[in-house]
Amino acid sequence: MMLGHNGAGKSSLISILTGLYEPTQGSAEVYGVDMIKDFDKVRSFLGICPQHDVYFDLLTPREHLDIFYDFKGGEQDAAKKKAEVDGLIKSVGLFDQQHDLTSKLSGGYQRKLSCCQALVGGSKLIIMDEPTSSLDLNARRQIWNCLKEYKKDRIVLLTTHYMDEADILGDRIGIMTKGKITCLGSSLFLKRQFGVGYNLAMVKASAAPNTMLESYFQQHLGPKAKKLTEVQTEIIMQVPLDYAPKFQQFFDKFDAMMPEFGIVQYGISITTLEDVFLNVGHLADNEETPTPGSTGKRSSKKRENGRINPDQWDRTSIIDED
Repeated sequence: MMLGHNGAGKSSLISILTGLYEPTQGSAEVYGVDMIKDFDKVRSFLGICPQHDVYFDLLTPREHLDIFYDFKGGEQDAAKKKAEVDGLIKSVGLFDQQHDLTSKLSGGYQRKLSCCQALVGGSKLIIMDEPTSSLDLNARRQIWNCLKEYKKDRIVLLTTHYMDEADILGDRIGIMTKGKITCLGSSLFLKRQFGVGYNLAMVKASAAPNTMLESYFQQHLGPKAKKLTEVQTEIIMQVPLDYAPKFQQFFDKFDAMMPEFGIVQYGISITTLEDVFLNVGHLADNEETPTPGSTGKRSSKKRENGRINPDQWDRTSIIDED
């Protein structure tokens, strides 16, 4: 799964891996095949869902999948072919539209067809560029379920702008900034490395400023606990992940002291993938080493102004090797 803001290089990476652009340097290998030098071999097991839908106006969705199945050299067994096509059509919700002309379908259904074309025919390497763009939430979930069902024994590379999509589908998530993969790992790994910790949102009984709460948190949890915002009757505290072992004892006491602090209720939430994405993007924009975790390392090579050169980042602590 690849994340990145507009212009980060996601689609360019996809274009290079699918043979549309010729790389200036570097290499890529999949299933022991060089994707740059032996791309003809790669085509035999490659499925692509481009950013923009490509289809034949005068064919139906079922006819598209029949043809793409044959293009990819699927098993020459009519029963297996029909079973695979039927399964894809049903899994993405195209059953009622399977015999309509594709040109007459809505953009959402055309997008679903593009996803099916990438998966049909036993493709072992699936590359999808923002496959759920322009889809509503229900349609996106159908695509998610389909991908989770079909990803077994396959390599699926996705790009997306949706953080929830990355969290649900991504076994390993890479974040691109300025054309480079800044960090790579599981969702949990990235949250631990780049997360802001826990956010504790509290509702006060009055809009008067609370001057005691931050010092109480720092005294009983740790000095890194800090107040993020205090607006009207809402106050938000940020607590590092390292303080989690103290939570049970802390909140047992805090529950009893809520009236003293003028707190009516509170809720706590952990770092989201969106927090991670924004944090990494902020560090890259400011040319800082994106290793805020406790295991982060900084390169000893610096520019004259004292900032870290992004080309010399020490990546050992921001790539999850497991």
